[in-house]
Amino acid sequence: MTKARELSDEIRSLLVGTPWGDVYPQRPIPSPLAYDGRSVALRTLKRYLSEIGFRRPGGRDARNEPRKPIAFQIEQRNIHIGWPDYEKGLDFPSLTFLHGAGTYEMIGLTAYIEESTRDQYGPGTVVRWMNEYVETFQIEKWASKRSELRAIIAGIETALSPTEQMYGVRFRMPDYFNQLVRFTPMNRKEFDEPDGSRNRRRAQVEVEMAFHIVSLVNYEMVKPTVKVVVDADLDYNTAVQPEEVGPSTPTKEGPCDPCG
Repeated sequence: MTKARELSDEIRSLLVGTPWGDVYPQRPIPSPLAYDGRSVALRTLKRYLSEIGFRRPGGRDARNEPRKPIAFQIEQRNIHIGWPDYEKGLDFPSLTFLHGAGTYEMIGLTAYIEESTRDQYGPGTVVRWMNEYVETFQIEKWASKRSELRAIIAGIETALSPTEQMYGVRFRMPDYFNQLVRFTPMNRKEFDEPDGSRNRRRAQVEVEMAFHIVSLVNYEMVKPTVKVVVDADLDYNTAVQPEEVGPSTPTKEGPCDPCG
């Protein structure tokens, strides 16, 4: 990624404002990450859902008594954060994160510096927030049997609100400067399609994802100084001449005349 300092002098002269990380003396520009925050966020969600346990009904025995529920999980290799780069078979049960439209929300009139990250990811660097990224995407679920699909829906609904303190689920992302990402369930939809007779059933849960898009920039500590001028009037930009003082005249001491 090209930084402002690496631009040509002509383009740099047209840029309005002071580029981030343009410090003196100049230092090497921090290397950007090779992946974006969205990828890190969805990989975190993928790993989380792969550890969720699901339970589907076990059917009935010969005496028509219900069997114990059957526990299962969805392996990470069957959870996809987008379409694969090449054609591959889809093993059931599986999950796919379908991309939605993302928006960039302003966090203020300017970017925000996260002071707690000073020198944490490199000497002389700090993390800055640029904007908040908000995307509504679909978690598409695939299963062979209706009972299995319903078990996945129920398990994911619980997994997306696991804590007492808040609605939705939040994660820290160590691979993205330890930023916070939030996943909030919005709605769901089950599809009644002819493929159900071929043991191909699917459903979707709509989820809102939000996190701050950040970057690493150089910084320089502010060193306040005080300058005092005693021989000039800065308001009028003129020199101040010291006043000439003549010899003092002694006063004659005498008795005090209370009547005079």
